[in-house]
Amino acid sequence: MKARVLIVDDSMTVRMELKEALDIYDVAFAASGQEALDVLGREGIDAIVLDLVMPGLSGSETCLRIKSEAAWHDIPLIILSAQSEAEALKECIDDGADDYVTKSTDYDVLKARLKALLRRRKNETEIMHLNVALKEANAELEHRVQERTAALEAHGRKLDRTNEELVSATKVKSEFLANMSHELRTPLNSINGFSEVLYDQTFGPLNEKQKVYVNYILTSGKHLLSLINQILDTSKIEAGKMKLQVSTVDLKNLLKEISLLMANLAGKKRLEMVLEVSEELPTIEADEVKIRQIIYNLLTNAVNFSPAGGKIGMRAKRAGTAIEIVVWDSGVGIAKENMTKIFDGFFRVDTAYSRLTEGTGLGLSLSKKLVELHGGSLVMESEGLNKGSLVRVTLPIPAPFFIDKAS
Repeated sequence: MKARVLIVDDSMTVRMELKEALDIYDVAFAASGQEALDVLGREGIDAIVLDLVMPGLSGSETCLRIKSEAAWHDIPLIILSAQSEAEALKECIDDGADDYVTKSTDYDVLKARLKALLRRRKNETEIMHLNVALKEANAELEHRVQERTAALEAHGRKLDRTNEELVSATKVKSEFLANMSHELRTPLNSINGFSEVLYDQTFGPLNEKQKVYVNYILTSGKHLLSLINQILDTSKIEAGKMKLQVSTVDLKNLLKEISLLMANLAGKKRLEMVLEVSEELPTIEADEVKIRQIIYNLLTNAVNFSPAGGKIGMRAKRAGTAIEIVVWDSGVGIAKENMTKIFDGFFRVDTAYSRLTEGTGLGLSLSKKLVELHGGSLVMESEGLNKGSLVRVTLPIPAPFFIDKAS
């Protein structure tokens, strides 16, 4: 079935041009903002192409009316503007539209962006339906587990089958999240990209208040993308779909580079940072992006869980056929009862510092899994609360034979 697209423009010529350009869709027309609202009230519409400048109810007012209605809020809306790109972009953001296109006789850009918005909406709808189905399946599974647990002593073999089903359900969840990585990241990357364009004032100046708000959007978007990436990476590993892109890595330079990036973050908390990286460190065969992610996660934890004025550090040396990297801090430490839980996904130690830092609790668990994918090991050591902590990572030299090299 063709998607139904509503074209709102007071010009008959433009409406006819758009009808011809968008011939792959079922097209409906409105010559004014009020007529567009009437069409939406009586027909099902999948997307809207709205002229910004119209007599009567303007495109801006029409957009605001549409986006304020719960029934129409999620309909993709593209503003069609004859103004400059900078002006159109501002209108787009202020009015709540999903995208904008500058008017021209070449509608290739409009067609491409309309297609992308419709595809995104379809994916979001499918995700919603899958989530509902998954919740229903989980509810049913939980019910079955409760029934079989009640008959545990008499039906041991039934409980074994239930456990297998639970493992299968977890694997399905992990595979689902791993497969949806592109669909989850794409809209967020668009948000971050447009925010960067705005913050850099590429299309026009912003006042100080606008810059602050745009920076809030950009910072929050990057944080959310980081959390999504951690969840998706964990799901990929659990689903057995994580592939390492192996190359020759100069570990000495990599560690020094990361420490320089972390120095500013440590400085903000007045933390002394001690770096002891052996000049004799050899190169290794590893996934450079994943190794960078591991060390960055560990150093970030050291900063987040250390009080102002404390110390953090990193040392690295060759230890036989492996490289040993140690990240330590003088922070809050870990209670003995939590030592067996810290590598569980989504577990966060409840401290005054953890309440002030955002995160999924996946950083340490993900780092351990990534190290183990490289054939290494990651262990945590702490003498208790307020006695600091130490993470010891070992990476083999060379990489084990089971890691596939990137083509």
